[in-house]
Amino acid sequence: MTAPETNFRRERRSSHGFPATRPGSHAQEARELVSRAREHRLRGNVAESCVAFEMALALIDGAPTSPLHSDLHRWHGALLFDVGSTSEAEASFRRSLETAQFIRYAIGIARAQASLARVAHRRGDLAGAKRQYDDASLNAVASGDHALFARVELDLGTLSALMGDVEDATQRFRLSMRALSEAGDDSGVACALDNVAQLRIQRGRLDEARGAVSEGLAIAEQLGDALLKQRLSATAAEIAFATGDTDECDASSERALSIASSRGDRIGRAQGLRLRARLEARRGASEQAVRSLESARALAAQSEDLLMGARVLVEYGDVLASRGEPALARTAWEQARAAYARLGMPPEAIAAARRLSPPA
Repeated sequence: MTAPETNFRRERRSSHGFPATRPGSHAQEARELVSRAREHRLRGNVAESCVAFEMALALIDGAPTSPLHSDLHRWHGALLFDVGSTSEAEASFRRSLETAQFIRYAIGIARAQASLARVAHRRGDLAGAKRQYDDASLNAVASGDHALFARVELDLGTLSALMGDVEDATQRFRLSMRALSEAGDDSGVACALDNVAQLRIQRGRLDEARGAVSEGLAIAEQLGDALLKQRLSATAAEIAFATGDTDECDASSERALSIASSRGDRIGRAQGLRLRARLEARRGASEQAVRSLESARALAAQSEDLLMGARVLVEYGDVLASRGEPALARTAWEQARAAYARLGMPPEAIAAARRLSPPA
């Protein structure tokens, strides 16, 4: 990264920051770097992708503000968001929104709004996320961005599932998958299949969940998309654990954890460690399970993922209780109950509270 930036600074600049003898050349170079960044991201090479995005931003720094400026900040932010660097991602998304608003880039405004909604969603501000998703959806329709509308419907379905509105979640997932399929967005379809699988797990329809994951994994393999393979493998592990297939759960969770570790994905690692801890606890290795959950809890906190943190805390409390440490277990369950209450997830909050009540 250093050498290209040094060479860039040595070139003679125009009043707008571009070399006077090569008009528009840096915009083209920036687009080539974006292509490189996307390829790295697809393969799971997050550090290389991040460098390419930063180089692209440096190349167009000082040029007249354009949609490319807004898009680059948002793409860079999305990469950071995917690995759990939530605050850094939010800063990039806000720059993207401010730039889009400044140049009246309607599609860019809608896309940045959707990105910021995902930040609120992760932090547990579900009401705020819903408002931002709704704004993004309206602006997506107004600007003719049907793919974004479909992605936002997917996110809104996830919110509905969290709040226990299974019917609304099912309808939104169905609408989103149809729209994404019609748009030829294979990555989006795989994301939708993962969400459908998770909803079916929630409803106890494990055979249907397994079918959705299998279909999604086939798409992920065809695309060579590391993030999709990671997420779908984690969902496959959830299904295997629910059916008692510990060997498959072990293989799928380790696959998800391996990909997350290679990508530097904090949230993916937290999920993989949480799944590993379940198996360790089932096998009687409670000390190992505690260590895995403590690591998962720290990663969830670093990522500002309130829901992941709450889920880890419940399981952490369960393992501590099984080890004869009731005071520490109660502390974990109380923290989980408070997080679920803040998230607006009454059934989960009640389930955590039941653990705090002494048996009759």
